Amino acid sequence: MSISDEVTIREARREDCQAIINLSKEIANFHKHFNAPQIDVKVLEHDTFDVENPNMGFYVAVMNDNVIGYGHYYYTYTLRLGRNMCLQDLYVQEKFRNRRIGDKLMQAIAHKAIEQNIGKMEFVVTDWNPAKSFYKRMGALDITESEAFHVYQLDRSSIQKIASPDT
Repeated sequence: MSISDEVTIREARREDCQAIINLSKEIANFHKHFNAPQIDVKVLEHDTFDVENPNMGFYVAVMNDNVIGYGHYYYTYTLRLGRNMCLQDLYVQEKFRNRRIGDKLMQAIAHKAIEQNIGKMEFVVTDWNPAKSFYKRMGALDITESEAFHVYQLDRSSIQKIASPDT
């Protein structure tokens, strides 16, 4: 039996939130965002499980009652395609990589997307991340190359500046 066979993929539960937060810190370190702000577990629990229609969800990879990976998605909407899904994070602890656990997480999220009639799934991958080959193997297209799109972000202070009546 392979490690992959010992792993269960399921939708996250409230009691998984601390493990998800811990794994998200591993991702931040992987991306060298050592001082990246982190929400606390109570905020994650509330936003995921205490609101009527959360705009996001998580799948977790569990082995021997330990969360060893997760996939985090959220919804967007376009007038062209309707409801869409963004993959925020797909993470498997390093010692469990290359065992098709990421494949299983992606498959679970893809099933959710099909059930909900999602038009497309988008995500951002850093140029140096070796996971690019994983996503390409899944059939993902790099629209940065094909469409010359650029991803922009506004941080909290920029949003506040824009919202200010003095703008």
